[in-house]
Amino acid sequence: MKIHVLFWTSILSAVSFTVCLRLLQLFSIIHWSPIGWSKRWHLFSGHMPLFKWTTLAVMLFVLAIVIYYLSELCIAIRADIAAMGLSVIFLFGLQWWMFGTVELKKVSIPIFVLIAMHLRFIVETAMFHKKAESLDTRSKMPYNTDVVK
Repeated sequence: MKIHVLFWTSILSAVSFTVCLRLLQLFSIIHWSPIGWSKRWHLFSGHMPLFKWTTLAVMLFVLAIVIYYLSELCIAIRADIAAMGLSVIFLFGLQWWMFGTVELKKVSIPIFVLIAMHLRFIVETAMFHKKAESLDTRSKMPYNTDVVK
């Protein structure tokens, strides 16, 4: 596995997800605060919002790394189907964690689309690079390629 691909994928996903969440909150598309976890957990309640957003981005970075590693194990499943299934699971988990109940009338479509896009990006990248890595190891020739036959 190429570590730089893992880190760049995770960094890009975490930063873009955090920026998108901030924009959704800024334009009142979502009616809850993505940094509301600091009040619930009584962590960083006295800190600036920028610090809370940065902490959220770091948590999303770690989550993206975990998803990347798990996606490499599931090469047999198509990436779009895996990402869609994970999106539904993450969405219902998020709704349950925030509201205490999962009701279909409270499911946020913009959040589902945001989760689905980012999971598709992470899963597709992980599966592509895992397949490319296995093809590279198979195509190594045991003889010297400098010799013309």
